[in-house]
Amino acid sequence: MTEEFAAGGLSEGISHGSASDRLPVVAIVGLPNVGKSTLFNRIVKSRLAVVDDQPGVTRDRNYAPAEWGGRGFWLVDTGGMTFEDGLGMDPAIQEQVELAIEEADLVVFVLDARVGATAEDEEAFRLLRRTGRRVLVAANKADDGEAAWDVASIDVGGVGEIVPISAMAGRGIGDFLDRVVAHLPPEEPSPEAIPGEVALAVVGRPNVGKSSLVNSLVGTRKMIVSEVAGTTRDAIDTIVERDGTRFRIIDTAGLRRRGRISRGVEYWSALRAMRALERCDVAAVLFDATEGITDQDVKIVGEAISRRKGIVLVMNKWDAVEKDHHVAERFAERVAWHFPFLEDAPLIHSSALTGRRVDRLLPEVARLAALRARRIPTAEVNRVIERLVAENPPPSGRSSRTTRILYATQVGASPPQFVVFVNRPKNLEGHYHRFLENRLKKDLGFTGVPVEVVLRQRKSRERDR
Repeated sequence: MTEEFAAGGLSEGISHGSASDRLPVVAIVGLPNVGKSTLFNRIVKSRLAVVDDQPGVTRDRNYAPAEWGGRGFWLVDTGGMTFEDGLGMDPAIQEQVELAIEEADLVVFVLDARVGATAEDEEAFRLLRRTGRRVLVAANKADDGEAAWDVASIDVGGVGEIVPISAMAGRGIGDFLDRVVAHLPPEEPSPEAIPGEVALAVVGRPNVGKSSLVNSLVGTRKMIVSEVAGTTRDAIDTIVERDGTRFRIIDTAGLRRRGRISRGVEYWSALRAMRALERCDVAAVLFDATEGITDQDVKIVGEAISRRKGIVLVMNKWDAVEKDHHVAERFAERVAWHFPFLEDAPLIHSSALTGRRVDRLLPEVARLAALRARRIPTAEVNRVIERLVAENPPPSGRSSRTTRILYATQVGASPPQFVVFVNRPKNLEGHYHRFLENRLKKDLGFTGVPVEVVLRQRKSRERDR
């Protein structure tokens, strides 16, 4: 691999079809102000982490999927490790670091190459050696050849291999990522999908009743249910069979906006929940009916939509809502206002505690999963496209030349994906693209599941004049 990062090999993310729940985790740790967030941003090719010259800026945990040389992994940015004189590491930070090390398949320890290994670095090395984890040391800020040469003299106490890099300039990143991939555990083959099995992820804010709902569905108290938010720390699979359909139910920890994930346990729980969304067919998004719909509820639904999952909206704790003749109607109006893009999503008013209407969830999940798996013959797709074009002709854009939709076909299922071949696809971007997605979804009978339309260019046989 070339020394320069720009030489390539790194993608901006993992495709939704990959088995992202099985991807290894690479955690970036180190002292404050050594460039951990800059390295994170460099690898994921974005500015997801806040970077500042002041130490300790990264208080919230960041994570993102990354890929190098065809190998995917989750990359995690953590806060700075600080040691109080004679007292060891700050307890709150120590908890986060220990969780990061526990969850990670590879720990990348970043130090300042210009300073070398400090006493605090050596304390961190001792901690890492005790864990027995794979460690790769990134000697950052080696911005010139002399600094990179001096890196070889830095004593890392046998904790792991040391590689000189400059996260800011991008020097040495290619070689560094080669070493990251080399240190990852062997790839596990993706498990073969069991025919007919439907994967359901139960997601939502902390303490909305996710584990109670799973308990009600399963009929046993398999999950630990508590009034304390964040009890469930892992995504746990439970197999349930109903009416001849096998369901894999994934109970997940509560999702919060990142600015509020201040403790390590909640952070890692959020990462696990995101991985669960990657591998499900349908997401049951739970709301607390006694609290209404919050901004974070909207963001959680957005995470599921971005992955093109089937979605069932579950208004839980319905038994605790004061009832009148119009209460359900008012809640439906709130849902429609917050989620105008989910007007066809099933809405269930339930009580996981009493079991009321919980039995309606799995049939809806099975229906949405079946819709996501449907395949439509090309002839039928093109009949619908012809009707849509006649009803609403495509715009010509700034050019006076006619925009022609030549034909369309379905290229994927679960989620359903269609390719529409156009002579000038740029003219259809934006409003008309959304029109095609919405109408194909409606007219082809995909009510309740997201449909993706990809525009591809193909020249018309007829020369434009």
